[in-house]
Amino acid sequence: MQSEPWRIAEVSTVTTVPSWVRAVLWFGLLAVVAYVGSWLLAGWLRAGYDPRQQAISELFELGAPWASRGLLITGLLVSGVAFLLLAPALHRALPGEGLLGPALVVLAGVGTLGVVAAPCSPGCPGADSTTFDLWHTITAGVGYTALVLAPLAFAWRTRRHEPAFARWSLVIGGTAALLFGVYVLDLVAAAPGLQQRVFNTLADAWYVLAAVWILRGDARARRGSTARAGRR
Repeated sequence: MQSEPWRIAEVSTVTTVPSWVRAVLWFGLLAVVAYVGSWLLAGWLRAGYDPRQQAISELFELGAPWASRGLLITGLLVSGVAFLLLAPALHRALPGEGLLGPALVVLAGVGTLGVVAAPCSPGCPGADSTTFDLWHTITAGVGYTALVLAPLAFAWRTRRHEPAFARWSLVIGGTAALLFGVYVLDLVAAAPGLQQRVFNTLADAWYVLAAVWILRGDARARRGSTARAGRR
């Protein structure tokens, strides 16, 4: 009887990766820290700002003080560029076939850079207010949707070769997607700002997981190669 994809024995595919992939993965880790740190610090510096109720985008809205706006723009730019670089790096380093996962990471990067190009009006009133608000809503929606779906796409891609990684990806991506749906549909009225931060940070955590998983596998593979070379 044919085995089910999710029940395949947990045998990790350990291979070395090119130096450029390692560099991009480390940059991705830095980008996650920079982005999360930027909205944490900006929210703390912005007088009267309530992170439990207000959106992250309000920290760099039109007319926002530069103390918060500059921090968020920097964090978003670093994060957006990191996603665009991570797409080919993850495609190269993670086993399996298909371009859906890398394509979603590219869309996450495009959406992230898009919101920088179109900051919302004060208070982020929504798509019906101005052209900037419409563009901001579209790019943020595309970026967030791609961000939470990419782990699910990579879970499917790696299910045969890295089942443990696939399961973690499924749990993280599934939870982030569920919380994103709750946020978008406004199913829970309380603390919308906190809801946004939870699903956003959870989705970002998958990129940390992927980078650490690949870097640890690469380190093991390189140590194995060195040991084999020493025995010759």
